[in-house]
Amino acid sequence: FSPDGQRIVSGSVDSTVRVWSLGGEQTHEIQGHSCAVHSVAFSPDGQRIVSGSVDKTVRVWSLETGEQLHEMRGHTSSVASVAISPDGQRIVSGSADKTVRVWSLKGEQLHEMRGHVQCVKNVAFSPDGERIVSSDDRTVRVWLADTGDELQVFEGTTDVLGFALALATANTPPVMMGDGYKLIKDGVVGATFDSILRGSLAVSNDTIAGATAAHQVFVLKIV
Repeated sequence: FSPDGQRIVSGSVDSTVRVWSLGGEQTHEIQGHSCAVHSVAFSPDGQRIVSGSVDKTVRVWSLETGEQLHEMRGHTSSVASVAISPDGQRIVSGSADKTVRVWSLKGEQLHEMRGHVQCVKNVAFSPDGERIVSSDDRTVRVWLADTGDELQVFEGTTDVLGFALALATANTPPVMMGDGYKLIKDGVVGATFDSILRGSLAVSNDTIAGATAAHQVFVLKIV
């Protein structure tokens, strides 16, 4: 969704990035990638789109014109995930090359973080932009956005299927991750479900929401 909630952006195996109205009308078709687009995100001001592709690039586009503004090269394999910092000045990407990379909005690589042993399929900034979380090799890792230093590692027992970073009152925020049938907070099982957790988790203030493979939606209070 765009920040105003009025538009949706999608990436496709046809190498395009497309923007849609909530009514289903296609408003933009953006071309430039040479392979499937696995991840897309709006900037906080809604004026730019960031995309990550199997072609190993991260690209920034103008929403108004569809023009490519910047192209980031450095990953040595597919880009599986992208996210934009809350201030709109940095981009984080996760890749099948097992790295997490931070970029300036103008395309300069700021940090390269290593530690994952498989494709990094999920990345996100914390709401204050100070931390980055990444996952999908049965771990969730927390990094300092300004330096690229690793802060914490949370290990699961099966595939990490979703995660979210919730800023609490403590200096170190709790990390919530879906691990098979379990919801884990800071490495401790916080809830168990009858069906496997699917997709990313969402956090707002002191609550966390998600869904299971049995089409159940849940909302829990973070304690």
